[in-house]
Amino acid sequence: MGCSAHSSVTACDTASSLPDCFRPSPNPMATPPSSPAPAPSEPATESPSPYPSTITDGAASGTLPAAEAFAVHYPGYPSSPARAARTLGGLPAIAKVRSSDPGARLELRFRPEDPYCHQAFGESRASTGLVLRLSRRKGDAAPRAEVVARVRTAYHFEGMADFQHVVPVHAAQVRKRKLSNSQNDNEHLDKTRHQETDDGDVMMLVPPLFSVKDRPTKIALLPSSNAVSKSMHRGVVQERWEMKVGPTLALPFNIQVVPGKINWEDHVRKNSVDWDWQMAVCKLFEERPVWPRQSLYERLQDDVVHVSQNQFKRLLFRAGYYFSTGPFGKFWIRRGYDPRKDPDSRIYQRIDFRVPPELRNLLRTKDSGSQKWAEMCKLEVMPSQSFIFLQLFELKDDFIQEEIRKPSYQSICSDGFLSQ
Repeated sequence: MGCSAHSSVTACDTASSLPDCFRPSPNPMATPPSSPAPAPSEPATESPSPYPSTITDGAASGTLPAAEAFAVHYPGYPSSPARAARTLGGLPAIAKVRSSDPGARLELRFRPEDPYCHQAFGESRASTGLVLRLSRRKGDAAPRAEVVARVRTAYHFEGMADFQHVVPVHAAQVRKRKLSNSQNDNEHLDKTRHQETDDGDVMMLVPPLFSVKDRPTKIALLPSSNAVSKSMHRGVVQERWEMKVGPTLALPFNIQVVPGKINWEDHVRKNSVDWDWQMAVCKLFEERPVWPRQSLYERLQDDVVHVSQNQFKRLLFRAGYYFSTGPFGKFWIRRGYDPRKDPDSRIYQRIDFRVPPELRNLLRTKDSGSQKWAEMCKLEVMPSQSFIFLQLFELKDDFIQEEIRKPSYQSICSDGFLSQ
């Protein structure tokens, strides 16, 4: 195998019979058919050349070999052919793709040691290339080119691989190097160890994928967030007085003023079931200003407040709102509370949990739908969905809780992310 930037990495494949156009042509020095050629007196003793096809001064002569190869147009500058093969999954993975369906794609991971590396895919195309072996004999002015094999298939990588999320997989090695460099100074060593204990660990939080597609595609622009919010608002309103309440669903994160509290007490009859349900939801919002929907619903169930999903939607509409995007996107927020202006709200931010593809089939069990939110927050069971939003505040992990409660150096959230 050989490779270069945007050139071909080739590997020998199977041999096949030559097509008619590549079969040996008659010898131009042979005798015409009218005059039979004399039989040779003895068989030739010189062994035929393994590469009978040569290229001299830009002209090809001889016949093409039966050996075939395939090419990989590698989109980068690998340090060695071995490294290039490893990023393609290794020789067994390459052979598996070659032996599978002809349209199978070749998977490339620029950092195979990183499980979060976003892969690129190479698609196979028919090719008419040749594999050449260049050599120069002593005294020759020009190199000699011999055709080693024909290239029937070539893999091209045309997807986008500009953005990659790099997880600090070498954090431990970095800490060891820092400690070894400071061994001559005991005081400095103690200080370094203290800093490594406090700030050396990095949270392994995987961000959302930059794109579920690796090629540019034409998209149809969706309506504005305000239009979507108003449409959803009309689907929830049932009472006449609720029509005067402003939109609260799927609000754009850059709105200037968040929805304020409403006097629902003036419109709901006291000592009714609807009153008790609404009071229960409002008390939970006083306990915590930001809730995931499923977490809030299960909390009501635990408090023996049994409501349907449609009733629950109306209760949330009266007591809260939610953003369509941002660090609190899809989470219900208490009316009148703006988490963007409260540094303490950083503990209520969401985290995207994505199940790797190789584990998704394991989740399709009969009991997968019975998992509770509290069980997932304890990190003891795998979510039944391949993608889910969790809240940092609810995760039962000492390290995560310690990290999110560190002092904040940012007073407002203006760019979609609230740092700590």
